[in-house]
Amino acid sequence: MLDTALKQIATLQPTQLPEVELPRVPDLSAAEPLAAIAHGNPAHLLESAQNIDLDNETISAALGQARTLVAGTIRDLVGIATQLVRQALPTALGFLSLDPSSRAAAMAKLRSLISQHLGMATARVQRLMGDLSAAAQSLHPVAQRPVHSALADAPAHPTGAQPSTGLPGQSAAGAGTDAAVQEAPSPSPEPEEAPAEGGSAAGQAAVAAAKSQMGQPYVWGGTGNGGFDCSGLTQWAYSQAGVDLPRTADQQAIGQQVSADQLQPGDLVVWDGHVAMYSGNGEIVEAGDPVQTNPLRTSNMGMQFKGFWRPTA
Repeated sequence: MLDTALKQIATLQPTQLPEVELPRVPDLSAAEPLAAIAHGNPAHLLESAQNIDLDNETISAALGQARTLVAGTIRDLVGIATQLVRQALPTALGFLSLDPSSRAAAMAKLRSLISQHLGMATARVQRLMGDLSAAAQSLHPVAQRPVHSALADAPAHPTGAQPSTGLPGQSAAGAGTDAAVQEAPSPSPEPEEAPAEGGSAAGQAAVAAAKSQMGQPYVWGGTGNGGFDCSGLTQWAYSQAGVDLPRTADQQAIGQQVSADQLQPGDLVVWDGHVAMYSGNGEIVEAGDPVQTNPLRTSNMGMQFKGFWRPTA
């Protein structure tokens, strides 16, 4: 019995966070002299480099704090297991008694000790989850910042290069994606088709419900009980429209997959670890910290983008 309890506590121990290699900013000391020679403007490039440096500092600090929290939890769980052994050993001596009532009392006390310490271990891990969620708050602005090309004002490339497809309301050169530098379109391109606004009644209702929670705090695992996480918000908003969605972000890639130029209010923007809702006019509503609207994007902290999905299809 004691051995089983110790194994249970061991399984609760979190895994230490792996090392993360952050992007390095190259030496840009020659950018301004070269720009002066070429009559260019290096401001966007230098600003992007500065943002990357600041983001790296923010991410490194958050990772350092998270590693400290995980290490502290592991130490506490080891301490809880050690305390259980120390308190259980004297109790276990009662099993050697010839008196059945003494053996029964020893068994009852041992079970009580095991239950108490398993509860302590579980509570400690739950506290870690809350602490990690708080430590991750500083990463939300990094994840939600739209990504634009630092070379948006660069001269056009040779004629004949193919334009890239951007998101609704964005030019090819400034699209908020993780794509490489966009090339200039050929002369007199056809205007990009406007997104299909409007949407179903359920989608409109879900957007209205999501926007009604603007300003609510981000809470890990939150489904409206004092706050929301990303999939908790979309699930709750669609439930107000009479549509049931799965609980996690990647599971909400259901219904009909649509392209960027087909987006309607209520469509979901899904990554493998995040989900937002298209609210129209080139914007999304999502559970950041707090629930807020942001420009439509397809990048989110390096997560794999799973596409645009219409649950009501």
